[in-house]
Amino acid sequence: MVGKVEAREVLKKLFWMARSGELNLADVEIVVIDRITLSGVRGIKLSESSILMKDRVIVSESGAQIPMHRVVEVRVRGETLWRRESARAKS
Repeated sequence: MVGKVEAREVLKKLFWMARSGELNLADVEIVVIDRITLSGVRGIKLSESSILMKDRVIVSESGAQIPMHRVVEVRVRGETLWRRESARAKS
């Protein structure tokens, strides 16, 4: 995406598209900072029961609450739709 766009704005549009039937949330994956993994990041698939809040995403199946500041990338069907600017510098 062009310009300085935040992850929440991108996810908000994707959740809206899912509500209108244009997209299946199961096709959306968020990549988050995860200090437990060796790579430091982990992909998490969303589902139709996932919930977007102001400061976090709740993945309903696991009950995991992902703070928005940990989201570094948003993918749809494997294609990167958004990536945090600082994450680009590291790749």
